[in-house]
Amino acid sequence: MRQNKEKYFNETIAYRNRNPLNIRYSKNVKWQGQVGEEKGFVKFLDFQWGYRAAVKILRSYHLRGIRSIRDIISTWAPRNDNDTNSYIKNVVRFMNGAWRIDKDEGDYCPRTQINLRDREMVLQLLYAMTRVEMSANAAQSHSLRGDAEWGYDKAVTTPGFFKEIKDER
Repeated sequence: MRQNKEKYFNETIAYRNRNPLNIRYSKNVKWQGQVGEEKGFVKFLDFQWGYRAAVKILRSYHLRGIRSIRDIISTWAPRNDNDTNSYIKNVVRFMNGAWRIDKDEGDYCPRTQINLRDREMVLQLLYAMTRVEMSANAAQSHSLRGDAEWGYDKAVTTPGFFKEIKDER
């Protein structure tokens, strides 16, 4: 059974495209590390670039006032394409789950505001969304940790990334 789950994970479009959060393709946007598109989704050179793009998208959401887990997921995975309520519940459950980075933090809920300056909080959100988007189990999404960390670090070191974002610590 485990082998079948591993095989399914490796066959998802998100896995093939190195696009862990299934970012949609747009002819108007050319992401760093983008090498094409497949079935309406961006293809990246590596998972790292997919995570970098995801963090950049989260920044654009933040600047538009989209900051809670519920609002982020409702925008990321709209009802016309997804079971958004289940997606939100799963992200919150995964963020509170056994693979949590900082077990001393308070529990996450749909109203939790994501602070882009809080690296661990953003990484936790990325892992949870990876589990939903790629049908990944905890170990599989955790194995992408280094890629997510690189993507976050690369995105936030882009000049002007935190411009207009107030210190929320």
